[in-house]
Amino acid sequence: MPIFDQGYQHWTGQLAGHAWRWLAITRHGVRVGRSNRILRLFLLLAWLPAIALAFMLCVWGLLERKSDIVAPVIPFLAFLQPEMIADPRLYRLEIWTLCYHYFLMIEMWLSMILILIVGPSLISQDLRFNALPLYFSRPLRRIDYFLGKLGIIAAFLGMVIIVPSIIAYILGLLFSLDITIIRDTFRLLLSSILYGLIIALSAGLLVLALSSLSRNSRYVVLFWLGIWFIGLVLSNILEETAHAQRRHAFMRKNMQQLQAEFPRGPTSSQDQRKWQRNWQKAWEQFQAEEARPDAKDWRPLVSYAANLSRIGEHLMGANAAWQKLSLMQPPAMRDRYMHTFAGPQYPWYWSAAVLAGLFGISAWILNSRVKSLDRLK
Repeated sequence: MPIFDQGYQHWTGQLAGHAWRWLAITRHGVRVGRSNRILRLFLLLAWLPAIALAFMLCVWGLLERKSDIVAPVIPFLAFLQPEMIADPRLYRLEIWTLCYHYFLMIEMWLSMILILIVGPSLISQDLRFNALPLYFSRPLRRIDYFLGKLGIIAAFLGMVIIVPSIIAYILGLLFSLDITIIRDTFRLLLSSILYGLIIALSAGLLVLALSSLSRNSRYVVLFWLGIWFIGLVLSNILEETAHAQRRHAFMRKNMQQLQAEFPRGPTSSQDQRKWQRNWQKAWEQFQAEEARPDAKDWRPLVSYAANLSRIGEHLMGANAAWQKLSLMQPPAMRDRYMHTFAGPQYPWYWSAAVLAGLFGISAWILNSRVKSLDRLK
């Protein structure tokens, strides 16, 4: 049979630089993800907190303008102090900060579920079907492969964190009609974008590392759930154990003091009243000490979610906002107010060090598990 030698044919398509070759993997991954009905429904669900954020910022902008449109909504804002309703501009930064803080906190948890849907199969399926030689037979390096896979996660996280943050900020600015709002709150927009990138980089690289450890995506899902829930449960157990130990030490110490003061116990009604007063006073002091923030409490560090939350609180300045709002409370209630609403008080760079360590471990796992074409067996 005849053989027609076509010879060399020059490429007539558009050439792209080497720095953007990873984008082909990202585009393909996003296109495949968008065909997943569950993922599309979850993306719509993840936009509900963004709608709530935009609504609150728009309502606050109308409050600052003393607009009659917002009058029917004011009865539903009973959780706000009268001083805040009377002079909304004075508390603009604090309200915007807490709105973004709660939005990002909710989106962080939703993002972990989103990563659970998108991430486990990104590398495990390539290992299962031996697709790495097909990737690396192209002009792709391992760093291009990693960036392309990480870009898939970053693209979906950007849809639910970064894009809604920008849209809500613009809507809040439009409803406020006050140019000074940019000066007061522009830092929040930058912080929310940076926080979204941190979540995408940290959680994305971690789930890719887990995905490279197994050819079965189900095992990767279990690994991911274990990191999240076991760390969270362990952190809560450590917190409750420490609290129980402090309470036990308090009761033992005060019982010894009362027994020293009343060796035979409260033998009269006067002694019994004095016993109860001393015990009540000591108990109130113990509760006041428990309500004070502990800047050396390391126990939340064992939770991956708590470390991400601590970074977010620092970037958004949430604790400073709660501190200012606590000044509207009676002095005796301020510590308990901070204990109830504010987050952990340990240094934020402790969490940054933990996340940096996990980043290094994830990079090492990926480097050892995903090998270039000349090292594949």
